[in-house]
Amino acid sequence: MHNHIQINERKIIMEEMLKQILAGQQEILATLQQHSEILNQHSEILNQHSEILNQHSEILNQHSEILNQHSEILHQHSQQLEDLQKRQLKIENRLDNEIVPKINALFDAFELRGDQIEKLQKHFDERLDVITMDVNFLMGKTARMDTALVEMRRAK
Repeated sequence: MHNHIQINERKIIMEEMLKQILAGQQEILATLQQHSEILNQHSEILNQHSEILNQHSEILNQHSEILNQHSEILHQHSQQLEDLQKRQLKIENRLDNEIVPKINALFDAFELRGDQIEKLQKHFDERLDVITMDVNFLMGKTARMDTALVEMRRAK
């Protein structure tokens, strides 16, 4: 009888231990589910940031194309000026009074265009600075999220 009571007590103790183990496993499962949801949310945020970075990259590429076009235009204008100067040397002796005023007018127009290009360049530089700051901010935020994600994985 005494053995029977000990066996029952052991059974009760083991059942309590099993209940505690099951409760602990349920807590672990709930924690894992929460962490999984958090990881999914972070993954969505990272995807959004990736899309934003891709958009910014596209904008930078567009700006680069525009700058290349302006560079080509500037090169063309420079070539045109060289041609005008060569032609001026050929006919300057005969038509000095007629050609000089025309060249001055062309030069003034070229300078005006150069000023316009400089203003555009300044505008693009300012926009590029803003985009760069945005990209740096997003990269920092992504790095912080990556660090937090690693810390959460370590905490498991």
